[in-house]
Amino acid sequence: MSDGARLLPTAAEIPAQGVLLHVGVHKTGTTALQAALADARPELSALSVTYPGKKQAHHTAALAVVGRTWGWKDNGGDVTPISRYEKLVGQVKASGGRTIVSSEFFCEADAATAARVVSDLGGDRVKVVVTLRNLGKLLPSSWQQYLKYGVSMPYDTWLTRIFETTEPGKVTPSFWQRNDHGAVIKRWSDAVGAENVTVMVLEGVDHEANFVGFAQMLGVPPEILVSRMNLTSNRSMTAAEAEFLRQLNAKVRKEMTWDDYLKYVRNGFARVMVEEREPAADEPRLHTPDWALEAAAERGNLAADSIAASGVTVLGDLAGLRARASSPPAYDGPIVIPTDIAVSAAMSMIRTAETPATPKERARGLASRLRRSTRRASSGKKA
Repeated sequence: MSDGARLLPTAAEIPAQGVLLHVGVHKTGTTALQAALADARPELSALSVTYPGKKQAHHTAALAVVGRTWGWKDNGGDVTPISRYEKLVGQVKASGGRTIVSSEFFCEADAATAARVVSDLGGDRVKVVVTLRNLGKLLPSSWQQYLKYGVSMPYDTWLTRIFETTEPGKVTPSFWQRNDHGAVIKRWSDAVGAENVTVMVLEGVDHEANFVGFAQMLGVPPEILVSRMNLTSNRSMTAAEAEFLRQLNAKVRKEMTWDDYLKYVRNGFARVMVEEREPAADEPRLHTPDWALEAAAERGNLAADSIAASGVTVLGDLAGLRARASSPPAYDGPIVIPTDIAVSAAMSMIRTAETPATPKERARGLASRLRRSTRRASSGKKA
């Protein structure tokens, strides 16, 4: 931990047998935190802290209990079996000492599901932590995250659609379920009690503040997590990178099953591009228009008012949620896609194609093709 780092106020330790449930929200450094927790499992275990399972995060359990389809409902997506959630519940009940569970998909739970999760994970043992950032700053990274699900809607059009209504719709219906931050806090404080909810506002603090705060709640030396805070690279895409992926999505969305998209595009090209490519310093970044930043600030003010009145513990400054975010300047010229992006796409897909499919992947691929063929036959189309 660096000297003079801007940190959050000290977080209170959870009880010795407590369960710390981290419910997100999305795009608040969750992936980096989960990577650190997963890598630190042996050290945490030696200090009587359990991070259940073997995977980086508890996404499948969260998706199962919230009833969320992973992938495209109309082409290969599946609802995760509830047994995945039940397995996590069993692991938490069997653990000794402190336990931490983390998945940003928990923030999408409705009130009844939130109450169920709290009850299943231990009732009075459960403490909920929510990590928040300024909504205006989340907009470009949120749209880019939806691009990785196959969305091909341009950024400005997407912004117009989400701010036209906060009700679920056909376009990224999960956005406001995740990002109506006041409502997220209310659902979880109703489920567990406001006195058992901590909100960490990750604005105006250094990158390591998040890791230090979680270490404090778990009662472990901060260095265990801080030393692992750069295990993943989840940078935002440049305007050209995002446009390449958007155009690719428009071409392949109807030609691929979700399993193939996941393998070749999301985990193949998009992940490799973000993790391995070094954009030029002058490559244009995504610009968020003023009207959207102002709309986000209005929503941030409402969320901050709601959280301030809720009685939950707030670490950090709620003013960070109220502020009008800034954005890189608009780029007036045409978006030119550098050759190395296309090369990265081709190389990542070649590598993926050369990797033999596992038996599980072959079975899922066959099932997806059969479902697709059945849908076409029932609609009178040739397979």
